[in-house]
Amino acid sequence: MLPNLSRRFYSEAHPEQMDLPDLDPLDLAQDLQNLEIINRHFGGKKATRFILHQVSKQTTDLHSVLDCACGAGDLTTQLALALPQAKITGIDLHPQTLAYAQANHSACNLEWQQADMKQLPFSDNSYDLVTCQLALHHFSQTDAVAILKELQRVSKKWVIVTDITRSYLSYLGIWLLVTCWLRHPMTQHDALLSIRRAFNEAEFSNLAQKASWAHFNHCRLSWFRQALVLNKLG
Repeated sequence: MLPNLSRRFYSEAHPEQMDLPDLDPLDLAQDLQNLEIINRHFGGKKATRFILHQVSKQTTDLHSVLDCACGAGDLTTQLALALPQAKITGIDLHPQTLAYAQANHSACNLEWQQADMKQLPFSDNSYDLVTCQLALHHFSQTDAVAILKELQRVSKKWVIVTDITRSYLSYLGIWLLVTCWLRHPMTQHDALLSIRRAFNEAEFSNLAQKASWAHFNHCRLSWFRQALVLNKLG
């Protein structure tokens, strides 16, 4: 039976397993590998290409990029390889997840750092481009708004946030994926919970409004993804 998706489900008492401390390293590695598969085949890497296309339309003068909640690190590395002239910093709060990214992904212009994106340890206007890819649904609405404010604060030119979209079709698609293929228990639990925690399009745009983003765009992406685009260049 499908859950009620008319409202977002978020409870601190029901976290995604990958966010818990002291995870079994093998379980976490398998889950992150599955997320890389999903990114490769079902829209994650395509959403990163959307980010690159947005900034390339106006400027190629990007010297610094901050990718927040980098997770497995595959999408951060995609940014680094596509922008060899820029210094790329990938941050994540979870030490085990960050260790996985460091161990499995690298580029000469890429560095990893543990940091909390609710309180970024960077000064105002530190980075030309600030991104958060497919992670905002992990947070409460209050924290999500605080995060968007922080991303805007440390950005000099661009902030682009991508995430999944809550809908019955996206839930059904993920259910089929983790039932028929990526059947690791952590992936099954987190993937289905992620859809229930995700924001619908109206809610996603409302987060940017609450964060006082001016002149932002909301974009629909393929594979039930969406994006918020803030161009501070005007």
